[in-house]
Amino acid sequence: MEDLVVAEMEHETLAESFAQSFSGRRVFVTGHNGFVGSWLSLWLVHSGASVVGCSLPRPSDIGVMPAVDSAVETHELDIRDAASLEALVTRSAPEVVFHLAAQPLVFASYEDPLGTLETNVIGTAHLLEVARRISTVRAVVVVTSDKCYATGPDAHTEQDPLGGDDPYSSSKAAAELVTNSFRRSFFAPRDVGVATARAGNIMGGGDWSRNRIIPDCARAMQSGTSVRLRHPEAVRPWQHVLDATAGFLQLAAALLSNPGRFAEPWNFGPPPEAAATVGEVVRFLLERWRIAGMKIPDPVVDPSSLLAERERLTLSSDKAGAALGWSPRFNLEETIAWTADWYGLAIGSEFDPTMFTIEQITRYLERASRTPPTSRL
Repeated sequence: MEDLVVAEMEHETLAESFAQSFSGRRVFVTGHNGFVGSWLSLWLVHSGASVVGCSLPRPSDIGVMPAVDSAVETHELDIRDAASLEALVTRSAPEVVFHLAAQPLVFASYEDPLGTLETNVIGTAHLLEVARRISTVRAVVVVTSDKCYATGPDAHTEQDPLGGDDPYSSSKAAAELVTNSFRRSFFAPRDVGVATARAGNIMGGGDWSRNRIIPDCARAMQSGTSVRLRHPEAVRPWQHVLDATAGFLQLAAALLSNPGRFAEPWNFGPPPEAAATVGEVVRFLLERWRIAGMKIPDPVVDPSSLLAERERLTLSSDKAGAALGWSPRFNLEETIAWTADWYGLAIGSEFDPTMFTIEQITRYLERASRTPPTSRL
């Protein structure tokens, strides 16, 4: 079956594949107006899906979120509120569910470990408990994190042990265990496909979270101050939000086609040799802005943080390449360029985030049939 899925992808464009899989379908997205959720929701709407989304109140930062609120049937809801979540999902009667609502930050998990665990673990259990009771649901994609793995020196495969040395990472590992238990106990007997997506470090326009390096750089660029680097030597699997969300969509399409075969964990990230340090990414990002005429001070290293962070984290996405036909279309240089362009326009001029985000989705789809770059830069 996996050869058939790859063959089908080779004979139709990515846009055609997503339209065939999602056009006219009812899709429910948690965390729909967050950074990744907003790109995913807009792409689903662009593919013809009818999207219902729930999230906490939208932040006021510049971003793609305002467009999502008008394109998607939007509901403000905390996934820790089981009764309200059940009422909304039941009323929505979705065929496909994407679960992205989460407390997504390592630093915030140190400040509120119990809240992080409650949102990321119990919130995931709430969503799965509701979904298993709804007869229309055919596929569920639970997005976790590359940080769900126990520390190890090599690129992680889906068979590696789960772990987590900080509250955030442990919450994502626990969400994986919860999802697996629901998948085997409740969804598999009904032939409903439930899979987890473990994505690498995602960058792209619209992320304004605190203590994330790309939005920190954007704020420093906006204010004309130096961005502060905690661990410039840390290595991460950087990828553009369009590469990651393309993987989530391809996974959901595969679950609809053959739930028994694809109901597993999946890695989505660049090749291990394409990983780069935080310092390298910041340097390339600032260079892109400087070429565009923006005056930005050099970054400074701030070693004051006592919070532990992994020095190296890379993923193997060979399984997704072989079985789903997925691979990143961008190399690191292109990932940074597309990200820098989004923020440069958002901060430096009048900006329609909806139009530019849709434009980037459209441009991505136009080039998706090309051989993905394999060079690091």
